[in-house]
Amino acid sequence: MVPVRHPDLPDTVYPHMLCRTHATGLYRDGVAVEAIASALGHASIQTAKEHYAFPFLAQKQEVVRAGGVIITEPGNQEWPDDEDEIARICGLR
Repeated sequence: MVPVRHPDLPDTVYPHMLCRTHATGLYRDGVAVEAIASALGHASIQTAKEHYAFPFLAQKQEVVRAGGVIITEPGNQEWPDDEDEIARICGLR
């Protein structure tokens, strides 16, 4: 089978990226991780949790408003570790 070329699609886009983007979107839309894992054919729900179940900022804000605590994984730093840069981002400097 000859691969179909799509010149408008960047070379950096690959099939798994599309799968991951779709699965993450499903999770963020409220689809249960178990259903996503099953649809993707994963033998383990843990695989889907580790690769697709990432809360986005609005979900984290909702948890904070509800009085919950957000625990982030090491290495997933969302803010720079630089007080001046944080102040600049927040419009304080």
